Amino acid sequence: MNDYVKYKNELNTVSLGTFNASEFNLFFSILSKTKEEQHEQIYVKWEDLKSLAHYTSTSNTRFLKDLNSMYQKLINSNYIHLYTDNDQVGVESFTIFEDFRLLEKEKAIEARFNPKFTCLLNQVNSNATCFSLEEFILLKKKYAKNLYRLLKQAEKKGYWKVSVENLSFLLGMPKHYRVGQIDQKILKPAIEELGAYFTHLEVEKKYSETQGNKVLEYLFKFEKLI
Repeated sequence: MNDYVKYKNELNTVSLGTFNASEFNLFFSILSKTKEEQHEQIYVKWEDLKSLAHYTSTSNTRFLKDLNSMYQKLINSNYIHLYTDNDQVGVESFTIFEDFRLLEKEKAIEARFNPKFTCLLNQVNSNATCFSLEEFILLKKKYAKNLYRLLKQAEKKGYWKVSVENLSFLLGMPKHYRVGQIDQKILKPAIEELGAYFTHLEVEKKYSETQGNKVLEYLFKFEKLI
């Protein structure tokens, strides 16, 4: 399978941390189809999407439940966009899909992306995140999948620095987790999985100089793509 996902880095500012592993696979499989469609509306048969997403359950009831759950979570994950109009900077938020239909008679999905969102998917050149859909789907844990796409945007730099608060937001970490729990339950398992795709991947904690041992940032380092 040579399918890939490509989009502008701005999409990485949207928190998809509420997705489970299956929902991640379904969403990015749908996005992988946009490079073929190159317009706002997309139509895909259930069997084609199942094949792309390596969806193994034979139950259409469960499949539709997972798709609906994915869509509902996207509704609650508005994309926040900064724009400039007549030298004035503004902020707007909108949902990724304007319409999302599960066509049971045709056994297909018909979805229409928000026109303001399609600019992140079409005609993507610089400042882009690009990755293999196969690699993404083969990752087992949801935190590994989420971190994979975030690290891919920094592939040419070989590092990604992020505040604790932003990492928690982007990965959808439980708010009660302390640093030790983040390390052991989220980052360590994710790093072990991602080591197959990022050479010499490691993570360092950056501490406050004035607040004792408080962790302020995480620095992910790996061999950059040349």
